[in-house]
Amino acid sequence: MLHPHRLTELMAARIFHDLGSPMASITAILPQATDPAAHAILMETAGELRARMKLFAAAFGHGDDLGWAELGGLLLGAPMAHRVRFELPAADGLLPAGRVRLMLSLALLSAEALPRGGVVRVAEDAEGWVSFLPEGRDAAWSPTLAELMAGGALDAALADGPRRVLAPWVLAQAEAEGMELSFALGVGQALPPLCLGPAG
Repeated sequence: MLHPHRLTELMAARIFHDLGSPMASITAILPQATDPAAHAILMETAGELRARMKLFAAAFGHGDDLGWAELGGLLLGAPMAHRVRFELPAADGLLPAGRVRLMLSLALLSAEALPRGGVVRVAEDAEGWVSFLPEGRDAAWSPTLAELMAGGALDAALADGPRRVLAPWVLAQAEAEGMELSFALGVGQALPPLCLGPAG
């Protein structure tokens, strides 16, 4: 059985870690902020921090109903956005807030499968199934996700700590949304897409 408080602790640790890097850069450069070059770096880093906070508010908080295009804008604030590009569906319409949380979290989880960068391709079919395919050098789903998809316990996955917490977070969010996750088989890619659809 999943212990929500432990998942919350790990998610908080992960969020603070991912916000800490730009915050540390801002703190370090503030004493030189009057220098034009330092000021430019400070403003750029502050923009990155603002974008990251907007993304995290939507992915891990109580957000709004949004469309795919708006999700694409939010993902520009991803910690790995400098090396990972997100290709999202061009579909119209709004996703409810819970589904927005889930899609953003799945996109971030997919980006973690690209240690050397690449592209996360997200596709949606007519039946409502959404697939996430990371493509890039050395692409590999996290061991924590692989274990969970093979039937591992969510509680055991939490032992992997904040660095791997997105996998149990995504599964918990999918369950809350009445959705299920599976790896697509027999599609020819070296790395199978992660698919999300209505729970059977």
